[in-house]
Formats: sequence, structure tokens, C-alpha cells
Amino acid sequence: MKMRKMCLFTAGAALLGMGTAGAPGQEARPGPENIYDVLSKALLPVGRVFAMDDDGQPGSHGMVLDAHLVAAEASGTAPGSADGTQGEVTGTGGAPTAWQGQVVHLALMTPDAVLVQAPIGGDVFTVCRDGDSLWATPGSKVQALLGAATEAADQPGKKKKNRKSDAAKLLGTLGVPVREQEMALLPILLEAADAGTATVGGVQCRVIDAQTMPQLSKSLRGWAARLWIAPDYGIKQITLTGPRWSGTVAIDKLAFPAELPEATFQPTGTDVMRLTAGQFLELIGRVGAKR
Repeated sequence: MKMRKMCLFTAGAALLGMGTAGAPGQEARPGPENIYDVLSKALLPVGRVFAMDDDGQPGSHGMVLDAHLVAAEASGTAPGSADGTQGEVTGTGGAPTAWQGQVVHLALMTPDAVLVQAPIGGDVFTVCRDGDSLWATPGSKVQALLGAATEAADQPGKKKKNRKSDAAKLLGTLGVPVREQEMALLPILLEAADAGTATVGGVQCRVIDAQTMPQLSKSLRGWAARLWIAPDYGIKQITLTGPRWSGTVAIDKLAFPAELPEATFQPTGTDVMRLTAGQFLELIGRVGAKR
């Protein structure tokens, strides 16, 4: 009986192989790559930047990102075409005109260096953390933007120590308590579905919808993402949808240098304002805000 079952299994496998191999002289036509394999190859390079090393300590990894806003809506639906599966993605959604095309530059070096260049209130600001050093430019406009909440930039003694303590306490490190090898498990924590294909910046992309499994966290219910993934597994565009808003960002550049020059996180010129941790977080929260 066991031999008979084995023979039947072998015969079935052979027939299946003949059915998928195609006619003689023709190569087999491969099916689409497994959706979770695609997600893994797209997300892991980003995840590794923030992962811990084998000893559970923050690693040292670089990332450079240039992106611009494609669409934003105060709704729970993803912007773009009706089905989101075909054609060039150029939709404007419901985003205010002033937001369209807003460009953001991000450079970071884990565990504690990050620089953001982005529009705030109609002007382009640079906001940076380099360890315990927090600063922004142009300082005169930052001062006016923060108004009465702004503290003096360079107070000696106790104020400076408080600023250092606040930076460590409020900002922490740029990382997550997950080791690098454990990042490989990230895709299995997601529910993913194919959403067809679309062209972004002249590149034909596979579109994948993903959200966290509902069993993981009640606080994340209602959040979802749509990713446009290029054949080289680079993420070309991403839509994040929350309970009250959704936004689509096109990624113009995403690189993972082993190191970034120290000068990346040092200000140039003299119009520089030193920040408290609270001011740093307030400015970051204002990125993209209108006047």
C-alpha cells in the first residue's frame, strides 16, 4: 500500500511537472514571485538600519532618503486611481495645492544622528540631531516660528546639561529592540495582498497592500500601506492610510551607505539655532505644515 501511494505521488508530480514545463524547446513560464518574498526583499534593507546587533546593542548603519509628496487626503481611503492597479501614478488626491511636490531629504546614521530638510510653514528648514547636539537652520526663522516657547540658544552650565539630558531621555536611540536576524520574520507579521501593477517614474512596479495582523496590536487597527515595488525590490512609492487620513509619497532616492561623513550632521553658516529636545520634536512635528 505504501509503495502504491508513493508511485501515485511520483506519477502525479511528474504530470504536474510536464504540465508546467511547456512544449519541448520552450522555457517554462515562471509565475509571479511569492508576495511575502517580495515584501521581505523590499523591507529588510530598511529594517536592518534600525535593528540591534548580535549583542542587543544599537548598530551603526546609514540611510539617505529623498522623497516628495504625491497626494494627501483627510479620509480613510488610499489616494490614486479607482482600482490602483494600472497606469501611471500621478494622482493628486485631495492634497492642498501648497503640499503638492513637497520634497523631504532625510539622512540618518544610527544610533543617534538624523538630519531632516523639509518645508515648514512655506520655508525650507533643516532640523538635525547629532547625539546630544540639536540644531536647526535658518535660526532666525526657527526663532520666529517657535515664538515665545523658544529658549535661549546657548545658555551655559545647567541649561546645557538639561538639554543634553532631555535629548537622551526624550529622543533615545534610532532603533528597535529587534536583532538583525530577527528582521527576516517581519513579513510574516503582515497580511499582504497583490494589487496588480502600476508604473511609477517610468518603472513598472508590483503593487502590494499590507497591514499588520489584527492579533498583534489593537492600536494599529485601521492602518494600512500600499507599496509600489520595482523589479530590483526598491520601494518607488508608498501610501499610508490611517483612520482619518492617507498620504502617498514617491521615493526619489533610497540608499544605505555603511557610513556618512561627520560633516553631514554639522551646520554650515552662522544662522543656526540650538534646540531643546522639546523644540526638536515640535519642529519635526511641523514638517509639511502650512502657515
